[in-house]
Amino acid sequence: MIRLRCLWNSALPRHRFHSSTLIGSGLSARSLLRMKSWLPILWVTCLTFITSLSPSFAGSTVLYVSEAGDKRIAVYSLDQATGELTRKGDTTLPGSPGSLAISADRRHLYAAVRSERQLATLPVDPTTGQLGEPVITPPGINPVYVHIDKTGSWVLTASYGEGAAAISRIQDGIIVGAPVVTLETGKKAHSIQTDPSNRFAFVPHAGELNKVEQLRFDPVTGKFESNTPPYLPGGPGHGPRHMQFHPNGRWVYLVNEQGKSVTHCDFDPDKGTLTQRQTVPTVPPDWDQTQGSCADIHVSADGRFVYASTRGHDSLATYSVHQETGELSSLGQTPTEKTPRSFCLVPGPAGSGESYVVSAGEGSDALIVFKRDIATGKLTPLKTYPCGKGPAWVMAVVFE
Repeated sequence: MIRLRCLWNSALPRHRFHSSTLIGSGLSARSLLRMKSWLPILWVTCLTFITSLSPSFAGSTVLYVSEAGDKRIAVYSLDQATGELTRKGDTTLPGSPGSLAISADRRHLYAAVRSERQLATLPVDPTTGQLGEPVITPPGINPVYVHIDKTGSWVLTASYGEGAAAISRIQDGIIVGAPVVTLETGKKAHSIQTDPSNRFAFVPHAGELNKVEQLRFDPVTGKFESNTPPYLPGGPGHGPRHMQFHPNGRWVYLVNEQGKSVTHCDFDPDKGTLTQRQTVPTVPPDWDQTQGSCADIHVSADGRFVYASTRGHDSLATYSVHQETGELSSLGQTPTEKTPRSFCLVPGPAGSGESYVVSAGEGSDALIVFKRDIATGKLTPLKTYPCGKGPAWVMAVVFE
């Protein structure tokens, strides 16, 4: 916001007024008092006018959606008072976008361009949230997931097709060149994430390998090496796909693609290893366990709730988190759009809690907005919006 201070110009001569001066000028004391009474009104009017000139997106919430079938990333604004979405534009890419990430300064958006085995950097206009022309890397691996390390110097990617994890360099906010490191981790590597200390990395593998690769990560050199033990085995038929750290940094939650479940793990910050503690289903007991698959998972900023999506059942499962043990208790499922491959919790302004959740229906080409009760975690559907073909990723960003 632009702030205005009304001051006398110091370059102008100043006068001391006495009653004789007022009489001589033709201004009565009553007239002066009337003029004085107008000053607050003038001040408010002037301030309102200047404030209206502020950038329209300052303090606003922007939603980015990878519309894979249309080879573009769409930009929406979200009204934090009502949850209403308004489409603002889109940017075309050379191939189908998937996973998204944004730089800490909110000036660059990073996208996996899966069909072309490339990565894209898109400049972000901080006053509008709109995206500029993409900078595309040479072909590398097919990136199913992108993650920016805590230094902002490296983009870590996982490749489902090649069964590998890779690291690419970021210079001046732009991903440059092909990957500098590629490490084979096995079939169906589905995501990658660093720990809060930025010294370790994890790669969940869905399907038959059914594991979470545990790596040491050097943020200075941008290199991986296997940790000890090198991986955490998944439970029978689990197939871990995505993971999220709890805000306290001591717990990790895995969503299991084949298992239609969420696993709670303890995290050892010294060794950089995971230990399984609990697994809970994402679907009701009477659901046909041969049907459907899990996709995405998120933890609320206050650490009190976990949400996970299940395709086929087409729902978002909600769990409360025990604040001493990290264990999960199911609060049920909320129906969502068809094939919820991706969803996001929308950050509140100025660090307030997430009052909305947006889920992308990959199978219905639609976005659905939920109102989230911060106290209970409950989701209430508000409105569904048509979008482009095959929304594969949705991410909300608040511009302060």
